[in-house]
Amino acid sequence: MLRQIKAMDYTIPDGTTGLRSSKPVRESIYQERARLSTRDENGEVIPAEAMDVALLVLYGHILYSGNSFLPALNYFFRAYALDDQNPTVLLSIALSYIHHSLKRQSENRHFMIMQGLAFMEEYRRVRERPGSLLQERQEMEFNYARVWHMLGLSNLAVEGYQRVLELGKQIQAESRGAKPVVQITRHVDDDVEMRDAEMDKEPFVEDFSPEAALALQTLYALSGDLHLAKDVTANWLVI
Repeated sequence: MLRQIKAMDYTIPDGTTGLRSSKPVRESIYQERARLSTRDENGEVIPAEAMDVALLVLYGHILYSGNSFLPALNYFFRAYALDDQNPTVLLSIALSYIHHSLKRQSENRHFMIMQGLAFMEEYRRVRERPGSLLQERQEMEFNYARVWHMLGLSNLAVEGYQRVLELGKQIQAESRGAKPVVQITRHVDDDVEMRDAEMDKEPFVEDFSPEAALALQTLYALSGDLHLAKDVTANWLVI
């Protein structure tokens, strides 16, 4: 993956980055690096016209999954420079800062957390733009609540999870309202067949309510409020 990124960096035109040295490159180095790039059916090297945001984020998450949060930020910020309104990039940067603040090697935890929360606010702003789906807003609230939960701010986490459940009610109401009770199938000979819509496979509706309910149940139980934990379980976690 890293070799692919380096190959794309090497083949991007000079006018795009302005960082490549004007000195001539040895032929051996060119041949070595050209082998890492994509070739067409004639075997000719296909140069990259622009860096791929998805490739940068993917390699950043490879580093992120290995707890290398600061090295991952290098690639997340490169993706951020290309697309600063991408919610995935904003969330990845925020979580990298916050996760690194919890490591023993962190020199300034407060700075790291504040940087992470600043990008979380950018993430919220993007997800709350006019025209956003309820699922996108719910995803944002759930991720925000998870951040508060991770930082040990249980009161803020509970409020966030409750907002997720409220949005979940709206999402479920919309999904029920959009599904017809009876479907009508008209054949070539104009015969009409009535059948239940339940016979068809229900479409997938993204909903973070079960995850939020489980986290909320855990918070209530650990705080000693078993009655609220039981209510959440009965309302959201019982099939």
